[in-house]
Amino acid sequence: MSADPLKKASSNTLLSFAVCCRYDGRMKKLCCVITSLVVASILSIGEGLCADEIDFNAQIRPILAENCLHCHGPDADKREGELRLDLEDAAKTKAIVAGKPTESELIKRILSTDEFTKMPPPESGKALTPAQIQLLKQWVSEGANYAGHWAFEPIQKPESPPDYPAAKTDIDRFVLAKLKSQGLSLTPRITKQQLIRRATFDLIGLPPTWEEVQNFVNDESPNAFEKVIDRLLASPHYGERWGRHWLDIARYADTHGGAAIGFTKFPFSYTYRDYVIRTLNADTPYNQFVVEQLAADQLGLPANDPALAGLGFLTVGMQFRNPHDTIDDQIDVVSRGMLGLTVACARCHDHKYDPIPTSDYYSLYATLASSESPQLLPVVGTPESTPAYQKYQADLADRQAAYDDMAREQNAVMRGRLKMQVGLYLKELAKGIPEQDLASVFLSYRTDDLRPRVLEAWRKYLKQFDATDPVFGAWHQLSALKAEEFEKRSLESLQKMTDENGDPTKWAAPQSLGAAAPRWNPRVIGAIKSKQPKSMLDVAEAYGTLFADVHQQWLKLLQETVKEAVPGAEVIPDEDARHADVNSPINRQLRTHLYKPGTPTSMDEKAAARELNRSIRDSLNGRANQIHNLHLSSPGSPPRAMALKEDQQTDDFYIFRRGSPVSRGETVEAHFLTALSTGELEQFPDGKRRLGLARSIVDPDNPLTRRVFVNWVWRNHFGKGLVRTPDNFGTRGQPPTHPELLDHLATTFAEDGWSLKKLHRRIMLSVVYQQGAVENKTARMIDPDNKFLWRMPRRRLKLEAMRDSMLAVSGELNPAQRGRPFDYLSNPVNPRRSVYAFVNRDIVHNLASTFDSANPNACTAKRPDTNVPQQTLFALNSDFIQDRAAKLAAHSEVSSAESDEERVKRLYQRTFARQPDERELKIALNYVRNNNETSKTNPWQRLAHVLLAANEFVFVD
Repeated sequence: MSADPLKKASSNTLLSFAVCCRYDGRMKKLCCVITSLVVASILSIGEGLCADEIDFNAQIRPILAENCLHCHGPDADKREGELRLDLEDAAKTKAIVAGKPTESELIKRILSTDEFTKMPPPESGKALTPAQIQLLKQWVSEGANYAGHWAFEPIQKPESPPDYPAAKTDIDRFVLAKLKSQGLSLTPRITKQQLIRRATFDLIGLPPTWEEVQNFVNDESPNAFEKVIDRLLASPHYGERWGRHWLDIARYADTHGGAAIGFTKFPFSYTYRDYVIRTLNADTPYNQFVVEQLAADQLGLPANDPALAGLGFLTVGMQFRNPHDTIDDQIDVVSRGMLGLTVACARCHDHKYDPIPTSDYYSLYATLASSESPQLLPVVGTPESTPAYQKYQADLADRQAAYDDMAREQNAVMRGRLKMQVGLYLKELAKGIPEQDLASVFLSYRTDDLRPRVLEAWRKYLKQFDATDPVFGAWHQLSALKAEEFEKRSLESLQKMTDENGDPTKWAAPQSLGAAAPRWNPRVIGAIKSKQPKSMLDVAEAYGTLFADVHQQWLKLLQETVKEAVPGAEVIPDEDARHADVNSPINRQLRTHLYKPGTPTSMDEKAAARELNRSIRDSLNGRANQIHNLHLSSPGSPPRAMALKEDQQTDDFYIFRRGSPVSRGETVEAHFLTALSTGELEQFPDGKRRLGLARSIVDPDNPLTRRVFVNWVWRNHFGKGLVRTPDNFGTRGQPPTHPELLDHLATTFAEDGWSLKKLHRRIMLSVVYQQGAVENKTARMIDPDNKFLWRMPRRRLKLEAMRDSMLAVSGELNPAQRGRPFDYLSNPVNPRRSVYAFVNRDIVHNLASTFDSANPNACTAKRPDTNVPQQTLFALNSDFIQDRAAKLAAHSEVSSAESDEERVKRLYQRTFARQPDERELKIALNYVRNNNETSKTNPWQRLAHVLLAANEFVFVD
C-alpha cells in the first residue's frame, strides 16, 4: 500500500520539528509556532489526513485500551453505564452510529467541553491527542469496523512477499517489503570479523577466539557462516547462554525470598538450572520442553528420570507464606512466560482489557492448587555409592526417623485433644462465625486455642450429612428452627425421634456383633434433652460433652480389653456382656465420627503437623531444618528434582470474590482459558490436571504459544521483539511490527519440529541479521524507533556475558558445567560461568542491580535496559576488572610476544577479536613506552584495563 503524499508530508514536517527542537535550541520557539500552525491546518483538512483505511488492531484498539476499556471493557464489576467498547455489537448499540461520527455518542463525549460528560473523564488523568481524536472520527466514518485481536486469531502461514535482489531468505523478503513501503532499505552487511563476533556472543555468550575469527575470514566456501552457526549450536556453552535467557522467564533463584532477616536456600534449585541447560543443548523440541516443565511427573517417566527436574519451573519461585500467592505466582509465570498474557490480573475481577474472566483464573488455580511438593524429593539419576553418599544416606535415615517419631507421637496427642474439643468448634459454628482464611499463618497455638483449619473441617464435615442422619440429623433439624420458637420446637423434635426409635427393651442385645442401631442415635437424643436447649449453643455443648465422653470411654475400653491378652488372664468371649460397650452399634455410630479417616479429628500426618502447639512445632521444624541442611551441605547429597505430586481427589474449588478466599463464589473446574479454546471447554482429568494444561498450551491450534516463543527468540537476537511487549500479547500490548513475519516464523517453527536450533539458523542466515549497526540520519527521521529494522540494533552485553567474556579473554574461565552454585558475595572471582552463580532473592548483588539483571521475584521476559553512570564507574574502578586486566596483560600468549607491537596486537586479538589499525597501534605503543604515571600497576595492565572498559568490548555491533 503506497503512503498518502499529504500524510507523508505532514509526518515529515512533524519529524523536522522534533529534530529542530532537539538540535537547535535557538530556533525552538519559532519552530514550535510554525509547527502548531501546520498541525492545526492539517487537522482542519479532516479525513484527508488519514486517507489510508484505518487498521483497527494497529490504530484504534490501542487508543481504546489506554483510555476507555478500564471502565468500558470486559470487567463487569467496574463497567460504567453498562457500555462495552471492546465488543462491536455492544458499542454500536449504545455509543457508535456507523458512518456518522457527529451522531455517535463516543465522538460527542470525547469532543465535549463539559467536565461531567467529557470522556475520558478529566479526573482520570487521561486525554486524547488531536491525532487520536481524528483517527477515531475517521474510523467511525468508515463504519467503525472491528477486528478480532490479532494475537487470538489462528496462525496462518502467509504468502512470501515478492523477491528482492537484496533478499536471501523469506525473513529478508518480509522485512524488505516493509522497508520498501517506507522508502527505506537495509544497512550494508558487516564484515566477517564482526559477524562471527555477533554470532558467537548471540549463541554462546562468549567472544570468539582469534583462531576462530581467522578460520572464518579465510573460509571462502558459500556455507562458511552456516558452519560457524552449527559449531556454535553444538557447543555445550550454547545451553548456558540460552539457558540463562530462559531462567529469566522462570524467575530462577537459589533462595526462598521474602526474608526480613537472613534467608533460606533451596537445596536443589540448581537441578532445574542444569535441566534447562541440558535440555537446550539437546535441542529438545519446545513443545516437549513445555510439557516437562509443567507435568514431567505425569508422563510415566522412571522415578529418577532427569526430566523431573523440569518441574522446577513451577516450584523454584518465591515461597510465599500465603499459599494463594504461591499459586498466583505459578499462574503468572505460566501465562506471561508461555502465553504472553497477564492472566494474574483476573485474580480479583474480570480482566479489564482481555477476554479473561475471573472464572478462567480460578480454573487455572484449580489446575495448580491440586499439586504440592512431596516431603522427600526424587533423586535425579542414579547416584554413585561413594563413602560420602553412604554417610549421607545413614544421616538422612537418622534425621528422618527422629522427625517422624516425634511427629507421629505429637500428632496422636493433638488428635486426642481435638476429640475432647468437638463442642468448642460446634459452638463457634452455632454462633455463625464466618468462614476463615486458611492462608493465614498462625504461630502461637496452645492446647485451648481454636484452630481455623479444624473449624473449617467441621463446617465442611457437617455439610456431608442431612436431617436424616442418625447422629447429626438432630443438629440439622434443630438448626432450621427459628430462635423465638426454638425451646419448644426442639423438645418436640427430640421427642418425635425418641418415639420413632421405639421401645429400647426390644433392641437387640448390644454385645451381639449382629445388633443394629435404632433409627436415631439415642445417646445423641438423650444428651441434647438433658440440656433442655434454648439455642443451638446448648445443642453444640451437648454434642461436645457426648463426644468427649465417647472418646474417654473408648480409651478406657481399649485399656481394659488389651489386658485380656496378658498371659494367664481370663479369656472373655467376644460377645460376652462385658463387651457390650465395645460391640454396641450405638457407640460405634458415634466413634465413627471421631476415628474414621477423613473426619475433622482424624487428619493425616501432614495436616496434623500444621496444628501442633507452637513449642512442639518449633521443635519439629528444627528437626526438619536438620534434614534441609543435610540436603544442602552434605558432600554426598545427590541432586534431587524440585518435583510436584498431584492429588487424585481434591476438594471443590471456587471463585474467590474480589480475591478473598473467605468470600466464595461459584465452583470452578480445571480447564484452559476460554479465549484460547475452541468448542466446548474440556475439563482437565483429575490426577493429570497439569498435563492437561501443558497439552493445551502446546496444542497446534493455540494461537499464542508459538508466536510468543519465536518473538522471545527474535528479541534475544535483535534486542527488541517483533512484538515489543513480549510478556503481554493482549489488548494493552503492542501489535507486531511485522505480523506476517511473526506468523511465518511461528509456522515454520512448527514445521521444523519445534526446534529452537533450527529457528536460530533461519534467523541468523538472513541478510536482516547480518546487516550493520550503522546509524542513518535519513532513516532515523522516517523510522525513529527502527521498528522496520533498517539497521541492526547495537546491544550492550548483559552482565553474565560481560563477566564471562572478561574471564575468557584473561584466560581464567573454567568450563566446568552443572552442580551447586558459587556465591558472588563470598567469591566474586570464581572463574565459573555466571549462569552457575548463586541468585539471592533477598540480597541483590551490586553487579546485578548495576547491570540490569532479571528480577528473580517475577517472570522477566524483558530485562531493563539502562545506561547509568554507575556502569562506567564500575568499568573504571572495579577490582574485578582491574584484576582481569592484570591477568590479561600477564597471559602467556600476550607476555610471550617478541615485540611491543606484537604484544599490542595480541591484546587486541584477545579482547576485540581483531587487529588494531595503525592509529590504534601507534597510540597504544606511545602510551606504554612513554607513560610516566605513578601507579602500582604497569602500563601494560593499564592498557588491558582500557580495552576491557571500552565500549567495543561491552557492546556488540
